[in-house]
Amino acid sequence: MKKRFEKGFTLVEIAIVLVIVGLLLGGVLKGQELIFNSKVKSTYNMSKELSAAVNGYQDRYKQMPGDDPNALTRFPNYTPAVTNGNGDGWIAWGGSCQVGQQGGENCTSLSHLRASGFISGTGPEGVPAPFGGTASVMSSGQLMPNAGASPALGLSPQTLTHKSASAMDTSFDDGLSTTGSIRCRNLAAYNMATPDTNVPDWCSIQM
Repeated sequence: MKKRFEKGFTLVEIAIVLVIVGLLLGGVLKGQELIFNSKVKSTYNMSKELSAAVNGYQDRYKQMPGDDPNALTRFPNYTPAVTNGNGDGWIAWGGSCQVGQQGGENCTSLSHLRASGFISGTGPEGVPAPFGGTASVMSSGQLMPNAGASPALGLSPQTLTHKSASAMDTSFDDGLSTTGSIRCRNLAAYNMATPDTNVPDWCSIQM
């Protein structure tokens, strides 16, 4: 009787399969890295875009959005109705800007910018951030000691993880959570032992 021989994979075939799998995994990981880096850049660019809007509002109305005491007179037909600021030269923080809530002047600032046509969106609700969560405009001194009333982009704790905050700070500032133009309140240092956990408090980018 003729013997039957069962054929298996040769070493060359196995090597080819492993190379293909490696290339696929490398492509996936590289793609994830590109997406992550794109979100880091988009988060930083958000501050520049809102900075241009804030400057445009100040040039046109000689008031800071959110702090403008004449906003209701300027935009009587905007829906939902805007709320006046108190005109003290300070964009006061009042918490996260939720749908259906006016919040503090940081939220009102978004409503003023939208009513004046400088940014898109509805009312005072927060601006969606690339990593999730929302952003708003507030005075730098809200999160940065001795920074004064100059505007800053405020990022809610749900917006950034330690990894994304560190990457943005390293790419566009000094890499430290307590100094420079990018800072996170109540965070002494980025914790890269738990990179995917959210930062504990608000972060800001000075405009």
